[in-house]
Amino acid sequence: MKRIVLLISFVAAVALCAGAQVFIDFHDMPIATTPTLMPDLYPSGMNMLWDSFYYVTPGMWSEAGPGFWVDPATQHNSVAFFGGPMCALSVPCSGSIKESQIVMTPRNRTFIPVGMIASSGWADNEVTVLAYNNSRLVGKLVWKLTTERQRFYFPAAWNVTQLVFTPGFINANTTNPKPGSMVIYDFAIMAH
Repeated sequence: MKRIVLLISFVAAVALCAGAQVFIDFHDMPIATTPTLMPDLYPSGMNMLWDSFYYVTPGMWSEAGPGFWVDPATQHNSVAFFGGPMCALSVPCSGSIKESQIVMTPRNRTFIPVGMIASSGWADNEVTVLAYNNSRLVGKLVWKLTTERQRFYFPAAWNVTQLVFTPGFINANTTNPKPGSMVIYDFAIMAH
């Protein structure tokens, strides 16, 4: 019995030292009828910088594609996204989520990405995910996105300062390919 209590105490202590899980779902973003640049340092109290990401309320934006799901119970929840018409044609674009180093302590701040629910915005495409820790490549994933929401997980060993998402082109064999996209409904991280 003492061993079980000791094991539970040890696991709880490790979890507390590792940091708290933060769930980001954009529910408190203001209603946006057109794409609006994602504010840095969102959510409040976090030091996340959102490069090239926009947010929008899917049920309110007439140009939202089939990958912008509208929850009938909460029609006015916002989502984060990048790509699609927000990118120049035939030019690769990407979105980046990184830890701001403005509040730097003696060490650079990191986070552990856990998972996210995502889709493509307008048409199926692949997204390459690159993970960095202070400009050093930690790992790479390739996700096949459809216009249906899917849950994706990150490797447990990733301790990063930045995630870069780059979608592939749609209709890559044509002379005028269109940039892909990614819509994020929620994002879970372990914050230090």
